[in-house]
Amino acid sequence: MKKAFSLVFIVLALLLVACNPSVSENSSTETESPLVREQDTESDTLGHLHPNPVETSPPIYGGTLQFAVQTTRSFDAHQRVGYGPTATLPVFNQLVMFNINYKDTVLENIVGDLADSWETSTDGTEITFHLHPGVKWHDGVPFTADDVIYSLDKMTDPTRSAISDWFPAYESSEKIDDYTVKVHLKYPSAGFMLNLAAGESQIQSKHLAGTDGQSADFMVGTGPFILDEYLIRVHIKYKRNPNYWKYDQYGNQLPYLDGVIYYTADSATSSDMLISRRLDLRSTTTGAATTDTYNYLTQGAPELLWQRREKEIGTVFFLNTRHHPLDDQRVRHAMGLMIDEESLIIGYAGDARFGIINSGILPASFGLPKDEVVKIMGWDKSWDERVAEAKSLLTEAGYPDGFTLNILSLGAEKTQGGAAMIFAEALRVNLNITSDVHTTSQTELFERLDADNYDLFAQALRAEVDPTQLTTFVSSDGYANYSHYSNSEVDRILSGLDQIIDPEQRREAVWGIERILLTDLPMLPTGCFIANLMPYYPWVKNLRWNNMAYSNICRLEDVWIDESLRTK
Repeated sequence: MKKAFSLVFIVLALLLVACNPSVSENSSTETESPLVREQDTESDTLGHLHPNPVETSPPIYGGTLQFAVQTTRSFDAHQRVGYGPTATLPVFNQLVMFNINYKDTVLENIVGDLADSWETSTDGTEITFHLHPGVKWHDGVPFTADDVIYSLDKMTDPTRSAISDWFPAYESSEKIDDYTVKVHLKYPSAGFMLNLAAGESQIQSKHLAGTDGQSADFMVGTGPFILDEYLIRVHIKYKRNPNYWKYDQYGNQLPYLDGVIYYTADSATSSDMLISRRLDLRSTTTGAATTDTYNYLTQGAPELLWQRREKEIGTVFFLNTRHHPLDDQRVRHAMGLMIDEESLIIGYAGDARFGIINSGILPASFGLPKDEVVKIMGWDKSWDERVAEAKSLLTEAGYPDGFTLNILSLGAEKTQGGAAMIFAEALRVNLNITSDVHTTSQTELFERLDADNYDLFAQALRAEVDPTQLTTFVSSDGYANYSHYSNSEVDRILSGLDQIIDPEQRREAVWGIERILLTDLPMLPTGCFIANLMPYYPWVKNLRWNNMAYSNICRLEDVWIDESLRTK
């Protein structure tokens, strides 16, 4: 489905950038609004971890938690499909995970899940995991080391997994006994444990190997909830696992909830369901990323509570380097000069306060310093100078009168589609580059990508936990290399990145990759690192988020409901 972009929307958004000083002026005074970035929470005694909100009321058993998310294309988390871990983490466990009591996704914050403990050999090439004894799969089959070995072999196999690039160091696993697994690495790995703690790295049952990942039969895990009913594109119902093996710090068996219902719904429908109290929270994964959604929810349900979740995932404009004239770096550079971060954030979200202007391709936690990004991109010049330079580059490349772009995005007048429309207007006004903007459904989007039917693709670049995840998007054989980009030096650095343990050397290697990408520009950075404002009703207790896409908050094992607050 092709949708023409709204010129009215573009004009309003551009006017907002130019004429609405309140966007920045008010942000420091509205301290109670979740739109405003919170001051860093006081760190722990180690001085670098940032605690999540602490729930002080005692846990209560019972109740069914309801939320809504878009349809997932597979229950096999190793396939890395959108919303997959949201649906599967209530059912499956991981070997290790990030401690949700803190916002940080760093090595120091990794705790055991199915692994009670582990130790690493002196040379860093062997990790021995001690598994929790007595765990059973939902069908009653005992969980053993065989399941861990099967899952590790599967998730690291490029023929069976879309996350295999995350584990370049993996060599093999050895069964010591039923509850001990020794993992052999090719070299000491900087990212192995980080990626093992990501929500996609779920442990699956060996005895169900080969089960269709899109069927309910696949959903047999060791987790706190058991699949009760699956109606395709309607809902997934889970019931409490009475034999769940985890307990809270007070000795209470988890989970507290009797069940969970995951409704399949688009963004607009889930907002209406939340306002009408058919849902207890909008989602564990997505909240309000635009002013439209935020204002609609706050007006419809002013009693909602909010947490600001700053995702380490930025939007980029992938430029299809197979197509003329985008195969010319001068053309890509000219387009890059027309990036205005604040206007793109407003196009995405409707309000600059939703954004975390980061400038580069990678998250600020390990990407280049903003000042260097600005200089490389030429954004340190005045706007008139940038336009003049861009026109000169296009003339030199043979396109003084511009050309036409085929722009693709998922999302309509906001999110990636909104940012793309603002950018398209800037290209038209300043460089005479006209655009056909296609904001599509998810199904059509994949059809267009497969058919190579796009010049520019506005999409999130997920490399929020470990920079080696960039391999998926920019290596010559990366399955999500939407730019069809190939650079032997980038491939070389990425292939050795996981072996660099020293933090300073690793940082310099990552910066080296980003410098090349910002020079070659197979993708344009947009600055659209957007906060999600996560809404939920006061009766939902112990919700906490970190800044990654799919964390173990999706498991809901220690969330509870205070039914007495529902009627107030």
